[in-house]
Amino acid sequence: MIKLSVSQVARKLRVSRTQIQAQINSGKLQTHEGYVTTDSIRLAYPKISLHSEQDKHIQKMQQIKADAMFKTGATDTAKQENEQKLISIITSLKSKLYKEELRNEHYVMVFEELGNRLNVLEKCCHAQDKEPLHKLQHWIKNHEEQS
Repeated sequence: MIKLSVSQVARKLRVSRTQIQAQINSGKLQTHEGYVTTDSIRLAYPKISLHSEQDKHIQKMQQIKADAMFKTGATDTAKQENEQKLISIITSLKSKLYKEELRNEHYVMVFEELGNRLNVLEKCCHAQDKEPLHKLQHWIKNHEEQS
């Protein structure tokens, strides 16, 4: 369906825009979204031929425009869906990161407490037990520094 402006219809029919507007107001010509359709012109003026090269170009341009508008809408929908998925993934990863940070803080505190308890134990233990205890303390300090 080709849609034409009031001015375009007036030029095709070789009448004034005022006459076209009057025919629209009287119901002789029908409009669609503010434009006069070629179907309406054919019904109102069956003897006038609307087939011209310009009509073919207009129809082709309107089809291109309609296709482009459809593709733009499909692209926007896909973009919105992708954004929602990415937001969901980011939210999930933030939550996992937060849990891991809490777990890491817990293990740091455990290693610190273990080191403190081993220092207390060192003061109370016999000389023969100090060497294995020093090795354990050294191992803990190395792992604390790595984390």
